[in-house]
Amino acid sequence: MKKFKKITNATLLAAPLLLATSVANAEVQTYIIEGDLSYFDSTFYDEQGNAAMTNFRLTIDVETTAVLVYSDPETEVYHNVVMTFVTNSSGPSGGITSFPVPGGGGTVNEITYTKSGGIDQLDLSLDFVWSEYRFVETATITQIQQPFIGLMGGFPGVLTGTYAADVVYEGTAYNAQETQVWHIYGEGIATSIVGTLDVFDTDGDGIADDVDVCSVSILDETVMFDGWLNSGVTNYVDESGCSIMDHYAACEAEEEEQPSSPWGWFQPVSSGPSYCETQVVYGLQSDGVIDHMEGRMLRNALRLSYDSEGPR
Repeated sequence: MKKFKKITNATLLAAPLLLATSVANAEVQTYIIEGDLSYFDSTFYDEQGNAAMTNFRLTIDVETTAVLVYSDPETEVYHNVVMTFVTNSSGPSGGITSFPVPGGGGTVNEITYTKSGGIDQLDLSLDFVWSEYRFVETATITQIQQPFIGLMGGFPGVLTGTYAADVVYEGTAYNAQETQVWHIYGEGIATSIVGTLDVFDTDGDGIADDVDVCSVSILDETVMFDGWLNSGVTNYVDESGCSIMDHYAACEAEEEEQPSSPWGWFQPVSSGPSYCETQVVYGLQSDGVIDHMEGRMLRNALRLSYDSEGPR
């Protein structure tokens, strides 16, 4: 018999809405963003030397137990979140690497994760003192096509993949007299992001979005009919990513899409389950999702939901 995921209340609470590649409950996540520079400027090289810079690599270590200071459906802001932020700008003749360590004292250590208007964006902002110097650093990574941020419970996730994103990063160091010691600024297109996620799983059913036929599954613990009658049968999720309740919901949607009655104003009212609903059990049994006893429980509950005086 085929094996299928059983959705329970405990599973729903614990199931990640993103399939993580890192160890569960890890306190540190690392993002690596690499790509091609379109513009670079620094105090380390002259104009010709800066123009020769062709590539960048940003490495960001974040603390997943950081303080969440703001949250809405589109935005999450964390403070004291960045453990290290390393920028590497390089070209055929050499490169520049900056790696001051936040945490030596300072005022700003923040990352904002945003999903708004179909665009994902990560904004990093640092202002801190390290080794007697004050460092002010920023970075912004903005989606061009493929989304890369997940805000669906727990600490945000960043998707690993080969795809494009606009990147702007900047860093400035000041001495004790607040005189600028060095400065770097880069703009480019990311071609690779290494994050903490392999794939998105929007509905948290354990099936990745790219192969999930039912991307927004109904994940009640047991199969419910008409929102009130509990069949007692576990609401299994099959290999296609559809729960048993998804299959019954598809029948309701199919019935609503049927053309208008040829009788005009007279609309015959069905006194029982539709043909589609009666066939769900046989399909589930054939695929090995449920056994004979569970099939009988579903048929009985379905019929009872029509025969009883409960809400419909």
